[in-house]
Amino acid sequence: MWPWRPISGAHRSCTAAPFKQQEVEKMPGALEGIKVIELGHWVAVPCACAILSDWGAEVVKIEDPGVGDSLRGIKSIEGIPMQGDIVPVFEVLNRGKRDLGVNLRTEPGRQIVYNLVRQSDVFVSNFQSQVLDRLGMDYATLSRINPKLVYAVLTGYGEAGADKDKPGYDYTAFWARGGLMSKLGPPAGPPPGHRPGIGDSITSLCVTSGILAALLARERTGKGQKVSFSLYQTAAWVLNQDIQVALYKQQEIPNVDRQKAKNPIWNSYQTSDGRWLQLAMMQSERYWPEFCKAIGRPELQQDPRFSSDENREKNHELLISMLNEIFAGKTLREWVDILDRHGLVSSAAQTIMEIIADPQAMENDFFVHLDHPRAGEIQMVASPVKFSVTEATIKGPAPEVGQHSEEILLELGYTWDDIIHFKDKGAII
Repeated sequence: MWPWRPISGAHRSCTAAPFKQQEVEKMPGALEGIKVIELGHWVAVPCACAILSDWGAEVVKIEDPGVGDSLRGIKSIEGIPMQGDIVPVFEVLNRGKRDLGVNLRTEPGRQIVYNLVRQSDVFVSNFQSQVLDRLGMDYATLSRINPKLVYAVLTGYGEAGADKDKPGYDYTAFWARGGLMSKLGPPAGPPPGHRPGIGDSITSLCVTSGILAALLARERTGKGQKVSFSLYQTAAWVLNQDIQVALYKQQEIPNVDRQKAKNPIWNSYQTSDGRWLQLAMMQSERYWPEFCKAIGRPELQQDPRFSSDENREKNHELLISMLNEIFAGKTLREWVDILDRHGLVSSAAQTIMEIIADPQAMENDFFVHLDHPRAGEIQMVASPVKFSVTEATIKGPAPEVGQHSEEILLELGYTWDDIIHFKDKGAII
């Protein structure tokens, strides 16, 4: 049954369902032994490194002792307070990492990171290129120190062109410049609102896959390389079908008003309880007979106005008007059950609260439990890939700034006297 109604006044347990296939002894994470340095802030690069950590890599997050990742300081999102025992949006993107609080504007601080680079496999950053140059964290410098290093860098608009040094954020480089702002929504009127971090999260998957491909190439060649990404180009790939049509046909696929959708059973409809239902029957001829039965109007199958793809397209506005009335006659839950019984392609437009209470999400371990030192037991969104043999797990909560500085320096061979000296000089925290 749908929708899944949360228990009033309580969170739902998201304990993983029993594994229904043959049990397989789990091995260490697929990236066990891979060492990653993250010089990142905000969302995209931290998100990519959180995934790498879940898959077994050891991730060291570098933060300025006096500033830290900007996302730590976010006060609220649309009126919802973010500060407290934890900052939820920071926690999900930085879980399982160790933290080195180091001042890269000092020579001792840079040398510490250079020593870390010598022992690492990957360096990844979304700092602007001029900042990386100024801090001595550019590709030329780090690849000389470690020729096998995979150096991954994310920009807003790419590494060439007039805008290569322009600050780029999800809302600007991905959403607006990348075309999604103009393509999502009806043809007239203001664009729809954007959701926090969507473009960054999509881009993080590109960053992750690019790093893994470069690591595989290194296994074959013994050489590291630079791997670059941009929010703008990721958006172009997200809109690859729109853009490819424009390149080939020199025409833009128009935005569609739902009242004028050429295929009325590839459209959205509002139900009697004010909710929305999405139909996605792109093969109209295949689904039309069963659809007519499902909605209780079998006579429409032979109605000459709607009896073929061509006729339904020709009379699409009339058919949509009729379907508007039909779908307004039952609740969303009723329609989901009916359409599912008939094997038709549809989905309710779920709210976030419904997603976190959805048994389908729970059965597939979308959320995991984590013991947090300040907040107690919390639930966290799992990374979206499952492995049958190698372990994928959240290693722990997000770190405090400089939480692991001392242990990392000791691992690099520094002494306690060195550590005290670096702290006195303001190089580490």
